[in-house]
Amino acid sequence: MGVLGALGVRRAPAAALLALAALLLLLLARLPPGAPQRRPPPAPRPAAPSALPTQLNRTAVPAHSTPNSTAQQSPASEAQPPQPPPDKTDLVKGKKASAGKEKKPQTEGPLPPGAVLTRDLYVAGHTRPHPELCPALGARLRLVILVSSAPSHAAAREAVRLTWGHAAQRTDVALGFVLGASPSQYRAALDREDALYGDIIEGRSVDSYSNLTLKTLSMLEWVDTYCPRAPRLLKTDDDMFINVNKLLLFAEAPGRRNATNTVWGKVARRSRPARAPRSKYFVPPAQYPGSVFPDFATGPAYLVTADAVPRLLRAAPAARYLRLEDVFVTGVLASRLGVRRVHAPEFYNKKVAPHPCAVQRGVAIHMVRYHEQFDLWRKLLDGKTKCAS
Repeated sequence: MGVLGALGVRRAPAAALLALAALLLLLLARLPPGAPQRRPPPAPRPAAPSALPTQLNRTAVPAHSTPNSTAQQSPASEAQPPQPPPDKTDLVKGKKASAGKEKKPQTEGPLPPGAVLTRDLYVAGHTRPHPELCPALGARLRLVILVSSAPSHAAAREAVRLTWGHAAQRTDVALGFVLGASPSQYRAALDREDALYGDIIEGRSVDSYSNLTLKTLSMLEWVDTYCPRAPRLLKTDDDMFINVNKLLLFAEAPGRRNATNTVWGKVARRSRPARAPRSKYFVPPAQYPGSVFPDFATGPAYLVTADAVPRLLRAAPAARYLRLEDVFVTGVLASRLGVRRVHAPEFYNKKVAPHPCAVQRGVAIHMVRYHEQFDLWRKLLDGKTKCAS
């Protein structure tokens, strides 16, 4: 018994320890899940990820922001690795790219009462753009013809389509009629006409005689947007007879085929503004204060090289508005940009005797009425009359 007693005495403390441990485990298992537990203090954490976009946005502020901004002093900004310096090649390319861009036209300074800048009047865009009139942006065209027309001139447009406007059936010529925003009473008829022919381009500026300059800018915008690769633009009116074959030969003659920065037409020189308010061509001094206009190609028809179109269009908004579109575009703007105005006698731009030889030798005849279009068309196709070269 002495041995067994000794063993019992030795085992009693061990059993007590085991029982105590089991009791502690049971108590810990019954503790609620949210009970606080002692943990070592957490290490400092970096800034929350949600703050990073704000810091980036603040960093990308315009150059006029203050240098001591919060973003530049934040730890996250300081933690960013240093960026490598820009490649010198990229800098050279950037300089070349910026050098190739034209400078933004300067405004004319303080305007007198009654004067307004063109940008304050012109409404960009087209409600009927018809980009399909110029496939592949004009890459396969030799000529694009845009005819200035009015909503009420349906008969004049029809006469053009049935005569010299047949040139639109060629794959190297595009033709469209350009109108301003039309009054409501003409919309149904224009919708039917456009559904039939699909050649009416309608701008957003109100259609009126005083807005002819805005209509011409709408033409330039259309070419710049939908037909920039066409090499030549003919701007003309719906009361004109155009000898398209003669015009193509004219444009591709030696000395003109590779010409740039040029307008051809009937150039008016040393023309003076009409100051009589009752005149159809009245120009108030607020629109043009000078006593003599720059040389300009008269508006019934003129031919423009493709490279001059975007230059004229971009120079217009900062210029003082002038209601005479030919003077404004081919005179004022062209002279400022250094665009050449070249007189071409083939552009009659006036009414002429309807002789077959006069029709066949010329490019553009003005003041042609509906029935006269058919007479001139017949005489153009007349192969019997012998004309001296």
